[in-house]
Amino acid sequence: MRDSVATSLAVSIKELPAVHVAYIDCKVDFAQGDFSNEIRQCFQRVQTWVRELGYDPYTLLTIGVIQTVDSRRAVYTCCVQIPGEVQSGSDGVGIRELLGGRYAVVSIKKEPAIIGDSISRFYQEYAPQNNIEIDGTRPTYEIYYESTVEYCVPIR
Repeated sequence: MRDSVATSLAVSIKELPAVHVAYIDCKVDFAQGDFSNEIRQCFQRVQTWVRELGYDPYTLLTIGVIQTVDSRRAVYTCCVQIPGEVQSGSDGVGIRELLGGRYAVVSIKKEPAIIGDSISRFYQEYAPQNNIEIDGTRPTYEIYYESTVEYCVPIR
């Protein structure tokens, strides 16, 4: 039996706006085990770049986008929201627009022990039980807050 923390998922359907971001692609190899330090370093590089432009990255959205390359490798795009007037990057930092649209948003406490389980349960239980059709043309991404993560799945 699952404990009470894991029994219900906090899912809402939202229309999310497009987000203008500065980003760095962090290539990760699942076989290497824990790659959180690599991802953390990429986020820090983007945050430093944004700070050097005169913005406080901690008042802007921090977003992670995972793209699986194959069963062993992925690209984790570390993003920080930036104002629309910033149109070009430098020093390995790119600029792009994350597509908006209709998303299923799973709100999860920032506790490593429950994040993976909550995401798995969304796909294995919640989505099929609620007839949610995932839109594979847009990326799934994570928006990080101080104590929660919003796992945003594009839907039709």
